[in-house]
Amino acid sequence: MLAPFDLVEVEPGRRLHVCVEGPVDAPWVVFDHGAFGSYTDGWWIKEALKADHRVVLYGRAGMDWSDPAPEGTPLSPEFHVADLRRLLNELGARPPYVLVGHSMAGLRLHAYANLHPDEIAGRVFVDAMNPANLRRKGGMRLLEAFSVLLRMGRLASKIGALNLIAPFTGDDIDLPKERKLEKRFLFRKTDHWTSALGEVLATEPEAACFDQSIPVTTPVSVFSRAADGGENAGIVKSVSNQGGYGRLFALEGETHTSLLNPHHAARIAREVRYMTRIQVPWSRTSPPDKAMHDQSEIGV
Repeated sequence: MLAPFDLVEVEPGRRLHVCVEGPVDAPWVVFDHGAFGSYTDGWWIKEALKADHRVVLYGRAGMDWSDPAPEGTPLSPEFHVADLRRLLNELGARPPYVLVGHSMAGLRLHAYANLHPDEIAGRVFVDAMNPANLRRKGGMRLLEAFSVLLRMGRLASKIGALNLIAPFTGDDIDLPKERKLEKRFLFRKTDHWTSALGEVLATEPEAACFDQSIPVTTPVSVFSRAADGGENAGIVKSVSNQGGYGRLFALEGETHTSLLNPHHAARIAREVRYMTRIQVPWSRTSPPDKAMHDQSEIGV
């Protein structure tokens, strides 16, 4: 299957797959998918924002249709942050950006804000990970278990076993037919499994980019299926206590991926619009929807 969108060169001979939509003079928003996700996971967020934001969906090195990282390069959060910045530079993007991250992308949202705080207008964590949790007793067990599953999936992809399973994989996001077919194609792709495994193995809880002592007070919104707000509830409280914009939404009954469906994408878009309206000087976004506070926000 050919790449459905552009392949943009970020280094000589190496390209990343990227879908960009929205007015060229609008605020920029970047969606970063989870460890075994794809650009399609942010589809509805893009659709909800593209009228008045420039939205970037992309595949990290080795994932989607993107070329792999240079041989021997650890697929660490630091590498991916640098790679994303190379991509945004090639696209002519103008900071500050709002970053939206799902699942393991939460680690990169923390890393980006620590490494380049002046480039951030806000962050939206969607059932996302927090590096602080990895430092706690047993915190790495989940990633270790996930790495075992990824090894098994990679082996199954090599022998063709996933060809039988792919047509029956679920879709909590309710993607359009074309995007659903692409996601199922990527499920069978060995390079996709290999890169996902590389990212998990390169995660170091004590990495400098995860330094929790660095104050980041730009707006934060957290969407979680956990009743207590999940792993990033603490950062919302921290930002709020310092007089900043911090909002947390507990959406019990949802799955890890259904938080990216059209209904919740519209809610995420309202948060993004508020962030760009207050943080981006040249923003031309429309005023926030009057129904912005109709969500099940919990106290922090």
